[in-house]
Amino acid sequence: GMERACREAGVDPDAMFHHYLPPGERHHIDAAEIAGHYLSAARPMFDAVVCGNDRVAFVIYQLLLGRGLRIPQDVAVLGYDNMVGTGELFLPPLSTVQLPHYEIGRLSALHLIQGLDHRDTVRVDSPWLPRASI
Repeated sequence: GMERACREAGVDPDAMFHHYLPPGERHHIDAAEIAGHYLSAARPMFDAVVCGNDRVAFVIYQLLLGRGLRIPQDVAVLGYDNMVGTGELFLPPLSTVQLPHYEIGRLSALHLIQGLDHRDTVRVDSPWLPRASI
């Protein structure tokens, strides 16, 4: 999705630093080491971090703030999934995209109840929650 959005905006995604963490909960902490490679003593080599979920954003916050960087003045941070009850606990509050759990569950249940067998992609609105991290 990130790569498609870049292309639609006329930005070459290959010109940006980007890394994909392996699947699984234990790899969130790896984001600190990866992002740390792009931090010099003087200033970061990037001005924004787009995180695959809010847990990774939490790790990035710790790294940036621990190095004395300001969010969003020095580096903007964007999360994804709006981890329940935590976006407003970040300092500054985390900008994120709401993963619509209720609607996904509702549509999935209807799919089963109605005995549907299609494999079409069903798009569900995922609201943008702008806060102070960008």
